[in-house]
Amino acid sequence: MASEMPVMGNKYVSAIPMGMLTSYAAQAVRNHGQTLDRLASRGGMCTSEILAVMDGLKWGAVKNCDANDLLLFSRVTDHVRQLASS
Repeated sequence: MASEMPVMGNKYVSAIPMGMLTSYAAQAVRNHGQTLDRLASRGGMCTSEILAVMDGLKWGAVKNCDANDLLLFSRVTDHVRQLASS
C-alpha cells in the first residue's frame, strides 16, 4: 500500500498519511470505484473528496474551499501529533 495519499489543489497539504484513510477504504470505493492505492497512483484526491470519504459522505457532498483546506490540514496535524505522542 502507498504510504501517502497525494492531495490535489490544497494550499496547506500536499499529501496525507495513508493511515488516516485506511479505515475509510470502503467509502473510497463507493465514492470512486477505486481502491485507495489506485487513487494514490493516479494522482490522489482533492480536499473535498478526502473529507467526503473520511466523513462517510457521497462524492460531491463537500465543496473545495479554503475552510476545508484548513480543516484537512488540522486533521493531518492532529493525526501526526497523536502518532508522536504514542
